[in-house]
Amino acid sequence: MKPEFTALIIAIVAGAASIPAPARACSSAGPTPHVVDPAMQATDQMPPTLPPPGAPRITRGKGAQGVGCTASASSCDDIGSIVIPVRATDDNTPPAQIGFRMSVEDGSLPSGLTLPSGAVKPWGDVLVLNWVDGASDDQEPIDFTLRVVAIDLAGNESAPQTVRVSNDPGGCTIAPARRPYSALAFVATAVSLLATRRWRRR
Repeated sequence: MKPEFTALIIAIVAGAASIPAPARACSSAGPTPHVVDPAMQATDQMPPTLPPPGAPRITRGKGAQGVGCTASASSCDDIGSIVIPVRATDDNTPPAQIGFRMSVEDGSLPSGLTLPSGAVKPWGDVLVLNWVDGASDDQEPIDFTLRVVAIDLAGNESAPQTVRVSNDPGGCTIAPARRPYSALAFVATAVSLLATRRWRRR
């Protein structure tokens, strides 16, 4: 086999090997509902104390990183996340068993984000909200205010606190569009060149 023919075959195999496997869907555990204990309702009437929540940490969806064949992405790139530090205390309910109910006080949630319908338990000392934000570096601004209430095991509710969630990714650079079939195009081009070369020799 001639060296140039061998090199072309190697290029075809390398191109085929670079074809990305189908991405698995990104998954995350949903919030755990807060459940009131009826046995505590008769003896506990003291509401929990909820200090103002901490500043939210916001992560936006992002586009593929890199250019062309070096671009890399994952099935979670389109997920946005809002992490809100909270810490409530109560005379009878341990902090880990205090639930939190969230509602919109002002503004509008980003498209795709839905608040839990009832009170939920925190993840450690934070509340986490995830939504499909889009696999793009060109994200729209978000700006809304949440009303947060702490609820103990007896169902007593704290005074509400508010927390503003604001993010404006203005000035970001739009990443080049992904080309998932670029490897296939490379293989097709290589095969076409091989066939043309052999036809010309004939």
